[in-house]
Amino acid sequence: MKKINLWNKIIPIIIITFMTSFNIASAQNVSEERITMLVTFNVKAEQKEALRKALIADKNGALNEKGNISMELFEHKDKPNTFYLFERWDNQKSLDEHFTKKYAKDVLESNKTALTKPMEILYLHDVSPLPKNEIKNPLSSDTPVDLVVIFKVKDGMQETFINQFQKSIVNSRPEQGNIEFFFHTVPGDNTKFVLYERWRSQAAIDFHFAQPYTKELFEMFKSALEQPIEEYLNFINEIGYTKRADK
Repeated sequence: MKKINLWNKIIPIIIITFMTSFNIASAQNVSEERITMLVTFNVKAEQKEALRKALIADKNGALNEKGNISMELFEHKDKPNTFYLFERWDNQKSLDEHFTKKYAKDVLESNKTALTKPMEILYLHDVSPLPKNEIKNPLSSDTPVDLVVIFKVKDGMQETFINQFQKSIVNSRPEQGNIEFFFHTVPGDNTKFVLYERWRSQAAIDFHFAQPYTKELFEMFKSALEQPIEEYLNFINEIGYTKRADK
């Protein structure tokens, strides 16, 4: 009788079981990853107020959802018909649940008639995320200055760009006048990056711009960016600030 080596049968089963468990764990890790989004709306002038109300309702509703980390609504300072939603969610499941809400559906429905072009959704990867309890809020005495920058970087300069911003994150967040400083890559486009900054006042951002590490950034921009930095700066005003109940 031919001898059967049981290990030849057992080992493949062990490997398959391990790989299946690994794949399930990997899928769970992906599904549990924080979701960060920047959504841009370019609205028709006659539809502006209706969309503003829908966006405020969406933002306020989201802030009461368990899976929401933050939801901020902005208007472009120089382009009054442009709105931005900057939102963070615990995971994809939380975002999917948000899209089932009436206030979210109302905003999605507006995409059909209220906008001059389809809303742009950028899914972002936060290079240096903060825990919920470390995300700061404006004080009642603040007059916040907000800035969103959507960079287009020359191919080959990505690593230099990220490394310089990692240094800037470490130095900028501890500044007394800083509220938020988040730098993101854009999955699917390795030449696009997004920066969101919030400062307690104009004096605070002026102080930031005068710091050596910020000057290093602006020097790097000269060789790294496709266009002059001025082309990418978007100063924005928050609409309907609401502090989360759990913060």
